[in-house]
Amino acid sequence: MRGLFAPFRFLSVSGQPNTEFWLTQCIILASTVLGVYLASFAGFEIAVDFDRYQSTSDVYNLERSLEAEFVDNIEKVETWIAEYPEGPMTWHAPQLAPRERHKLDDMVWETMRYSPRTFEVDPQIITGVRRFYSDIDALMTIMFMQQNANGMARNALKNMGEIVATARNGVLPLLRSEIERLDGELADMTD
Repeated sequence: MRGLFAPFRFLSVSGQPNTEFWLTQCIILASTVLGVYLASFAGFEIAVDFDRYQSTSDVYNLERSLEAEFVDNIEKVETWIAEYPEGPMTWHAPQLAPRERHKLDDMVWETMRYSPRTFEVDPQIITGVRRFYSDIDALMTIMFMQQNANGMARNALKNMGEIVATARNGVLPLLRSEIERLDGELADMTD
């Protein structure tokens, strides 16, 4: 028997096997490895949760800002449509600087180009807002090119009304429901 354990003589103390000492050392080593594993797993989980919260919060704030700008622009276009019959020359007379008076706010929309969170917004919302801006801009160009309140100007104005109705009844409710969903997610994360 002695020959079998001869290579493990270094494990003995004073020539006597010391199994309690080595068993204790093995338990300490195993508990250290397990503790480091559990601590790193908890840290990783906290980091992932924080990143998810930060991302959701950024998208929520981006959509809230976009909603405020979008609502303002819808109301502006509705005001232009309502005021046009009373003063069409404010659109057609170059000396009245029509382009400066009829400009949509697009600071948030332009800033979204450089935000890393823009493409986390629902594609239907981005597409709807993009179409609103581009279609209104195209129709405003038609309005500014006319010299007076002719049929093309009235048709462009009518098309503006349809675009605004689509934005108000289609895109805006979608944007608001997305904001409510994100608000709920943020509330769940903070509880």
